[in-house]
Formats: sequence, C-alpha cells, structure tokens
Amino acid sequence: MSFISIVLILVLEQFHAPSVARIVRAPFLRLAQRVMAYFDDGKYEQGVAAWLLLAAVPSVAVLLLSFALYLSSSVWGFILGLAVLYLTMGLRHFSNQFTAIQTALQFGEIERARSLLATWRGRGADRLTPTETAGHSIARGLTDAHQHVFAPIFWFALAGPAGALLYRLAQLLDESWGQPWKARSDAGVGRDTGRFGEFSRKAFLVIDWLPARLTAIAFALMGDFEDAVNCWRTQLNQSAEGYQEVIVASGAGALGLRIAVATTIPLGPGADDTGAAEFGLGDDADSNGMQRAAAMVWRSLLLVLTVLAVSLLSSWRMFF
Repeated sequence: MSFISIVLILVLEQFHAPSVARIVRAPFLRLAQRVMAYFDDGKYEQGVAAWLLLAAVPSVAVLLLSFALYLSSSVWGFILGLAVLYLTMGLRHFSNQFTAIQTALQFGEIERARSLLATWRGRGADRLTPTETAGHSIARGLTDAHQHVFAPIFWFALAGPAGALLYRLAQLLDESWGQPWKARSDAGVGRDTGRFGEFSRKAFLVIDWLPARLTAIAFALMGDFEDAVNCWRTQLNQSAEGYQEVIVASGAGALGLRIAVATTIPLGPGADDTGAAEFGLGDDADSNGMQRAAAMVWRSLLLVLTVLAVSLLSSWRMFF
C-alpha cells in the first residue's frame, strides 16, 4: 500500500500541489515560536519537553489512529496515509523555485535569479556571481529533494503516515529551534545558557542520518558513481549544515560539478553567507548544470519507486 500511496500523491500534486508553506509550514513555525517562548529558559531539558510535545505526541497519535482505522477499515487507513503524505511530501514544494532560477540564469537575468534564490533560502544573495547562484541553487535543490521527497518516502515506507509526519515535524523544529541554536553556538553566543534548541538539532540529525545516506547512494547510482563516492569520502565536515553535506557532496560528484554551500548558518533572516565550502569535482555550476541536477533527481526518484515496486511484488508473491 505504501507504493500505491506514494505514486498517487506524486501524480496528484502534478495537478494540484497544496500550498504547504501557507497551510502547514508557516502555522507550525508560528506555533513552535510560541511554544519556545513559553518553555525556553535556556535549559536543555525544556527543549526536550517541547520537542516531545510538538513532534513525538502528534506522531504517536497518528500512529494509534492509523492502527485503529486499519482495524476497522483498511480504506480509512489508506485515506489517512494519503492525507499525511499530501501535506508532507512533494516535488512541487521546491521545484517551481528551482526552475524559475534556472530560467533566469539561462536568459542572463542574474538580478532576478539572485532575488529568487534569496526568497527561497531566506538569506541574502546580492553578492553571488552567476556561478555561485547556480551552485547554491543546486545545493538547495538537492537537499530539498531529499527533505521533501526521498526522506518522507523512506519514513512512510518504514513506519506509515506516523513516520512521514515525525520526519516533517522534526525537520521543521530543527529549522525553527535547532539551526538558530547551532548558529549562535558557532558564533559563541549563548553557548552555555541557550541550549533550548540543542535537542531538536540532535534529534533531527538522528532521524535523518539513514535517509540522507540512502539519498546520497541514489544520487551516486544515477550519476558518476566513482566521483560521487570520492567526494562523499573526502569532502565532509566543511560546513555548519552537517547532515546536508553527504547529500551535496554525493550529488555534486555524481553531476561532475563544483558547487558551494555556506560554511556557517547566517544569524538572522536575510543575512548573507559568510563563506563557502566547495563540493564536487569538474565544471563550474551553471543553468545547464541545474538542468542536469533536476534530471538526476527524477532518475533517483524512479530508482526508489522501482525498488518499492519490486518489494511490493515480492510481498505479493509470498501470499500467492
């Protein structure tokens, strides 16, 4: 049933993609900020309690509901899975921004490309060159493909709708609490007192560890495998966004491109990158490289769907 649900959602969003940023992401991030304002006294334990309240409790509730629905009617359980996937997974969550930047660079509209990238990432891009703009866009596109497609598929196949929901809530709490905590810690601000977001960062790193590496393997298989593995082995631990490095390094190596990501997470929305770490090998990134990256993501998705389909057929053969 997981394979059928995933395919249906991928097809459905091509005709009607939900405004997840408006109906899910923004309201949840506002709720996360309110909860942090209530709980945060700078202590690690308070961050743990808040994370359990906003991530673990809803996920357990969906797990119990899913189990109850499947006991009464598999149809309702199937519908619940579709609803959760519809709000937690999808290529359209990021592909429109990626395509718009690619088109702008292709026609030499660098200012528009920078503006689109700044809006997409939530940080300044005014000083980026066309090559840097393409490189940052590819890095963001690869990590968004992982976070909005491959990781939710993994957790949905493993644990049903509760798994996909847990991943998305953990990712949003890392964005709201964990990454700002990491930025302040790296800057030496609140190292000892402001530990509220530390657990959300660690929890997401654990939840995303295996899916990130499976995504990196898929990219390697769908591109230059040798260069992808070489970059994976030699180019990690350069930037603050550690869980994304394996995806960016493998993807850039598979594409035969050199791309850059921020070495630190900027403090405050709209702030410019303070430095860049280079990943990959070969040519500089450009609009053609962005097109190749999009094609690699689609090939990787087809690979994942093929693996799920084979697993489904194998399970059917066991019963017939």
